[in-house]
Parts: sequence; C-alpha cells; structure tokens
Amino acid sequence: MEIRKEDLSLKHYTWQDDKTSSRLTVTPTRKFFDRNNGTHILWIVNWYATEHPGFRKQDIGALELLFAEKLPSDVLSEMSVCNWLANAR
Repeated sequence: MEIRKEDLSLKHYTWQDDKTSSRLTVTPTRKFFDRNNGTHILWIVNWYATEHPGFRKQDIGALELLFAEKLPSDVLSEMSVCNWLANAR
C-alpha cells in the first residue's frame, strides 16, 4: 500500500521536494526530518506501513497527530523518528 498526499488528514504541511519521496529504499537514514514537510511525513508513514503489515489507511491520522503533538523537538533524523515511533505506539 502506498500512502499519498491525498491520504493525509492534516493540511499544514509544506511541500518541498528534496528527493525523499523518490527514494528507492525505505531504510531510515540520518537525514534531517522536518515534521512540517509533507514529503518527509509521507516517507515516514510509508516506512511505518511497510514495517507494520496490519497498518491501515485509517491509521494515518493517528500517526500524523503523533508527529504534530508528541514528537520531541530533539528528534531530528529519520532514524531517530523511527526509533521514537517504535516506542511511542
């Protein structure tokens, strides 16, 4: 399942394409993660969907709220977001 821009619930995102969405791998890197960049959110949600086979499109909004409301400000890389997310759910 591929999550797309239209599947996101929140609408405050900026859409600065930095090649994140066109990556061939879904392995997290130490690359900077911006919780307000829709491209970054799409990448992380797609990563999560790949890692959690029971994930459904209805769960996207809950992930978005986690990022918007609970993600600590010192979580700055894709790897740190993925590690945080593994413990936050």
